[in-house]
Amino acid sequence: MIYTVTFNPAIDCVTHCNDLATGAVNRADAQAFYFGGKGVNVSFVLAHLGRESTALGYTAGWTGAALEAALHDAGIKADFIRLSSGDTRVNIKLKGTIAGADADEVETAVNGPGPVVDDDAFDAFMAKIANVGEGDFLILSGGLLPGMPVDTYARILDAMANSGARMVVDATGETLTRALPYKPFLIKPNDEELAEICGCDENDVDALIAGARDLQAQGAQNVLVSRGGKGSFIICETGDFMDAPVIKGELVNSVGAGDSVVAGFVEGYLRAEEAGMSDLAACESAYKLGQACGSATAFSPWLAPTELVEQLLAQL
Repeated sequence: MIYTVTFNPAIDCVTHCNDLATGAVNRADAQAFYFGGKGVNVSFVLAHLGRESTALGYTAGWTGAALEAALHDAGIKADFIRLSSGDTRVNIKLKGTIAGADADEVETAVNGPGPVVDDDAFDAFMAKIANVGEGDFLILSGGLLPGMPVDTYARILDAMANSGARMVVDATGETLTRALPYKPFLIKPNDEELAEICGCDENDVDALIAGARDLQAQGAQNVLVSRGGKGSFIICETGDFMDAPVIKGELVNSVGAGDSVVAGFVEGYLRAEEAGMSDLAACESAYKLGQACGSATAFSPWLAPTELVEQLLAQL
């Protein structure tokens, strides 16, 4: 089983409004709601790929109930801990032109904070993952809730060290580096995040590759680095290097593209293992499916439509 962890899931309210004026009443011409958070996004993409997963983390209030209902409707098992106070966050995404400005359409985001987690709630989460074991994946994605210490992921990985499960960590900064000694199966920093960790220029490809190899030397098995419009590269568990240019297409949506890459890589690796491929061949196959899923999300209003994923994968 694949378990995804999203400590701070969200409902994105995406509103389109042209001639937006601050300090005034504006009328939107379109509005849509999307249920997400990084691990939740991974679960949605896995569902599109035909793979079951269980979504873990915290929800609160009526917004949390709505998010769990959306997961249920998509056929995803939601096993969140319900907090007694607060609400699952709502993120406001405003798209459109600005009144009086001769400029292209812009996007402004205001992200909610999320509820507060105490020690009892964290203990309840640790009890919930106690049965994760051999053959399972545990995917830790995204930021922490208010009140959660920076070593939260490291504490989880330490507790799971002898479980036999494979860990994926999609996080930034110290949260990521503290996880490395526990040998996560996959980490996926982007170029900006990697540059911050290794103290190099995000446009210096050689320095980024050296930085990725250093993270591997510190414990990460597979290091996949996304570079936006510049493509991506991966250092496989075998030590082999692969890179790929960005797949060409019209950018529609940037939200969830990285999460889609994670979902595609894990699914691709599982398919390769089931087919009896070598570690290197499995990494290459997983990398390709990750690229296809990330691009399918970028070219669509939402997450990785199955048909588009298959079309893009056939091009690789």
